[in-house]
Amino acid sequence: MSAEYGFEKNAGGAFYRDGVEGVLLRVPDALAGVEFIYPEEPEPEESGVLIGRALETPIGSLRLSELAAGKKDAVILVSDATRAVATAAVLPYVMKELAAGGIAEENVLLVVATGVHRGATEEEMKEIAGGYYGRVRIENHDPYDPEKLVTIGRTSFGNSVELNKKVCGAALRVSIGKIEAHEFAGFSGGRKSVLPGVASERCIVYNHRPEMILDPRAVSGNLDGNPVHLDMLETAKALGIDFCVNTVQNAKGAPLGVFAGDMEAAHLKGVEFLRSLFGIKLGGADIYLVTPGLPLNIDLYQSMKALIALTPAVKRGDTIIFYSRCSEGINSEDMMSSFRGAASLEGVLKDVTENYRIQKDHALLLCKLYQKGAGVIALSPNVGAADFSALMMTPAKNLADALETAIQRHSSGKRPRLAIIPMPQRLVLN
Repeated sequence: MSAEYGFEKNAGGAFYRDGVEGVLLRVPDALAGVEFIYPEEPEPEESGVLIGRALETPIGSLRLSELAAGKKDAVILVSDATRAVATAAVLPYVMKELAAGGIAEENVLLVVATGVHRGATEEEMKEIAGGYYGRVRIENHDPYDPEKLVTIGRTSFGNSVELNKKVCGAALRVSIGKIEAHEFAGFSGGRKSVLPGVASERCIVYNHRPEMILDPRAVSGNLDGNPVHLDMLETAKALGIDFCVNTVQNAKGAPLGVFAGDMEAAHLKGVEFLRSLFGIKLGGADIYLVTPGLPLNIDLYQSMKALIALTPAVKRGDTIIFYSRCSEGINSEDMMSSFRGAASLEGVLKDVTENYRIQKDHALLLCKLYQKGAGVIALSPNVGAADFSALMMTPAKNLADALETAIQRHSSGKRPRLAIIPMPQRLVLN
């Protein structure tokens, strides 16, 4: 049983517990059945053993120390705070390999691959760099300043490959990331350290534009023919990542698998491993109860990934109950703007398409969910009821109220079935 999430039945009834948000919900008897979906994770090996083994036996590549030999400097692409990558655990092993190849600490630069997210704070940089904070330079990527960007080519999709100038100028490029299901790129990790990680806003917007995201192949868990993924891959190959380290992590952030070496080959091995752990087929429920968990519960923009993850599984008439702390509030007026004052879903889609900006991607993905015919009941202590209403969701005071409302929506037919799915974005839906 997970320390964070649990479901149990006893003489007093059936109860769902969420230790992250501090929630205890008694599940009413009015349901035909309840399914708790939170895949059991294997016990992780000691992280040092996993990381060390991966770097000693890279996939489709020489060892990093061999690649570093004769190089004057190195840049390491690291993820921002919203990704919860085990960077601080991986970094000492990467630095040891670079040192063995002759690259000194003062010639290493960590670039926080923020894409268009906010820059990492000093405290977040300390967490990312771990013991190397103050010893190795670290800075945020800036996707907006043309003086800090350079164009190096164009993809077959017509995207201008406009990337961080310092990253492009480094003699050796290493990326550290995490592999998990991604709502329209198929999976995170690998090539995503480059696009969106260190790309310009223009390059990111082009990759995330409506016609790419609305492609039926641009869904969670799929790489085959996925235009978003393929454009990212071409961009990353145009730059050239010399060595990639990707982790598959458990809910607490501990590595379950580490895949290092050639960017594409190592990434695909990690994807295969992730499928073996979290591949699942959903179906049969009428009501879904979801929450994003850490670190996505930082704001509504990130939390929406828990909702969007269900798009392939829901059917017309289903109800999704969504809750999240959203400690920083909404954090994306771009996501909200197309919904505010819109008279219909068609009006939202029209505005998103005609006035597209990068953080309208989640507005677009929410529209894809609504097009499946599912309704959403939502609550958060840091997002107002009016904001949820603007997003065409039904606001609720608490989870018990939300579940009662959902059951009433299904009162005219057979008794509904409930699926409780903490962190559904971690699943690979088959």
